[in-house]
Amino acid sequence: MLNKKLLFTGILLVILFVVIFLLVNFKISNSFDLTVFKLINEKWSVSFLDPFFAAVAIYGREYFWVPVVALMWILGSAFNNEKAKKGAVMLVIVFIAIIIIGLSLKAVYYRPRPFLNPLLSSVDHVLVPKDLDSSFPSGHALIVAGGAAVAFLFLRKRYSIPLVIEAALVSYSRVYVGVHYPTDVISGVILGVAIAFIIYSILINNKYFNRLYGLVDTIYKKILRAVRLIK
Repeated sequence: MLNKKLLFTGILLVILFVVIFLLVNFKISNSFDLTVFKLINEKWSVSFLDPFFAAVAIYGREYFWVPVVALMWILGSAFNNEKAKKGAVMLVIVFIAIIIIGLSLKAVYYRPRPFLNPLLSSVDHVLVPKDLDSSFPSGHALIVAGGAAVAFLFLRKRYSIPLVIEAALVSYSRVYVGVHYPTDVISGVILGVAIAFIIYSILINNKYFNRLYGLVDTIYKKILRAVRLIK
């Protein structure tokens, strides 16, 4: 059975993403983007925080979330927490979907990065390597927002809220370090959460998802038994 409330919320978020895309495509958001980008990247930047936000911007995605998936599964197995283990499997599915969708969007729509904008030519506060793929939407925001949404659905608040905060820091950092416009990040967060909600609502009670979870669990247990035998 579908989780209709989350599915409806996810569809609304997709519609909101489309609205933001249209605002960006027709340059209606330009004034907002330039104003907020300059605030975050220039006026609100603090030199002693630069290394922190640069590290978050670079390492806050796969270097953080791959271990989160592994820990959810390993600790879920150790403490017999099936919900956490299912959350780990769901995270992998959501991440794969987000990567495919994100790369597809960047392939069909190109928006130059802020540091290529002649209106921002005086801005030299770029703290990370200058990627030249499309700025819209932010791939980092997509992934961390989707991950945080899944974590919030599967984990207790004491564990999920720190992950939500981490996702917020990563998203903010992408503007702070000078590689994304605010609407890139906002749209990435919205679409990432939308994908997570839609996939969750479709799969959570789906027999094929449960079979996949059972298969992964069986393989994991067999690997553990094999390791114990080798020892």
